[in-house]
Amino acid sequence: MIVKDIREALSLRSPLGRSISIFLLLLLFTVAGSNIWALYSNWHKRVREIADEAMNLSVSQARQAEDTFMQVEFTLRDTLREVREHGMPDIRSPSMHRFLQIHHERLSQLHGLFIYNAAGHWIATAGEKVPENPDNSDREYFQWHRSHPGTSIHIGKVLRSRSTGDLIIPVSLRMDDSAGNFAGVVLATVRVDYFRQFYSYFELGTRDILALTLADSTVLYARPYPNAFINKSIISSPVFTTHSADSKSGSNIWHSELDGIERIHGYARLKRFPLVVISGYDKAAVRAQWLKEQLPGVIVNGVLLVVILFMGTVVLRQTGAHIRNQKELTRTRDRLTSINQTLQSLALVDGLTGLANRRQFDVLLNDSLKRSARTGKPVSLILAEIDRFRYYEERQGREAAQSLLQATGTVLREMSLLGTDMPARFDEEKFAILMPDTLPEMALEVGSQFLQAVRLRKFPILTGDVSERVISLSVGYASLTGTGSADDASRLLQRAGAALNESIEKGGNRVAQHKRR
Repeated sequence: MIVKDIREALSLRSPLGRSISIFLLLLLFTVAGSNIWALYSNWHKRVREIADEAMNLSVSQARQAEDTFMQVEFTLRDTLREVREHGMPDIRSPSMHRFLQIHHERLSQLHGLFIYNAAGHWIATAGEKVPENPDNSDREYFQWHRSHPGTSIHIGKVLRSRSTGDLIIPVSLRMDDSAGNFAGVVLATVRVDYFRQFYSYFELGTRDILALTLADSTVLYARPYPNAFINKSIISSPVFTTHSADSKSGSNIWHSELDGIERIHGYARLKRFPLVVISGYDKAAVRAQWLKEQLPGVIVNGVLLVVILFMGTVVLRQTGAHIRNQKELTRTRDRLTSINQTLQSLALVDGLTGLANRRQFDVLLNDSLKRSARTGKPVSLILAEIDRFRYYEERQGREAAQSLLQATGTVLREMSLLGTDMPARFDEEKFAILMPDTLPEMALEVGSQFLQAVRLRKFPILTGDVSERVISLSVGYASLTGTGSADDASRLLQRAGAALNESIEKGGNRVAQHKRR
């Protein structure tokens, strides 16, 4: 029932109402669709911007890491060159110790600078004290150099210093004797806290990430994670599975191997060292910030959609009112037609002439005047009487008089009248034409046509067998605009009757109009 009322109120059952509704829906979908598409495009643009930002951050930190480890490498190679110049026996000399101290003090990232012999014993350091018989032969970097000839630098996994307990990144070079045999390791240790402090300078979200890893996916340090995540492998990360090792930098979206959070990641591989820098922005935080920025625009567009919907509803309601008025007019017309049909079925037709009888005439007269009161359009009434009908009836007899009435009714039925006009037999020898929504001028024209049509038929008035003259009519007409009063019908009848009497008094065979006095 509610749905039916809504459809009726919005005129959805009419073609015009449906057309306006479809247009309104298309407009709403167009505005909403364009805004959704704009939001969709803007979001993907933001994601691309964040991805570029993440990649640029990774590239910049890759350069910083490369500079950091390059300085360490240069220090190690200077140390190795110094060892070769002085020889192994002089490693413990004060001059070597001072050499190591100077290089250690130059680099803020260094935790320590050490020299180990082939047995893994700690024989020189930049520190003030060398432990007694320390053995580092079990360290991964020492074993790696012992089994890998050459002078390439090696960066190992994070270790905990045996002397200070600090977390350090070992960077080492192999030492060979004059015969090319393994002679020991030159080691520099980089403080993990150096990267912790440096990465803390960047303004990142609480769930954003900035990490330094080995090329084999081992984490050396990752902000903001605790030390427990150091040395954890993230081999399943797309950086190491999807993206080729030849790809120096790039960006993508994936769930972090460290905590499962979806981030917009950027990465960069160092050119000189087997290291990778990975940065990532929390996608949920990026989306929340983006939604916050888009909220004013969304509200404005939402208000626009509401305004469009409201205006469309108003238009539909006005259209509905117009359609209902049209339907009311149509129903009135149909009601008049139905009244005619019903009255005919109830013997509201004069049996002799086939015209509407007085009863039908009175009903339609009252209805027409009521409608006239609503529309302001006048109702015209024509009354016509056969001249000297009583004389004709006395001379020719009842049967001839009835034939004359029947023939006159036929003339009236055959006239070209409007569908709303109603010809009727008003009285014994009187006829009427009721003309709703008709001005007096049109009534005069129709009355004159009726008069001429009867004369053209040349119904004779006979004396014996000789035709002396033809039948004529006296016609009067009047017009009245309904006021809604109950006596409107009687006033119109009186006016038309007065006009008819005037025509009769002037000898008949004429049309007279009621004139107000």
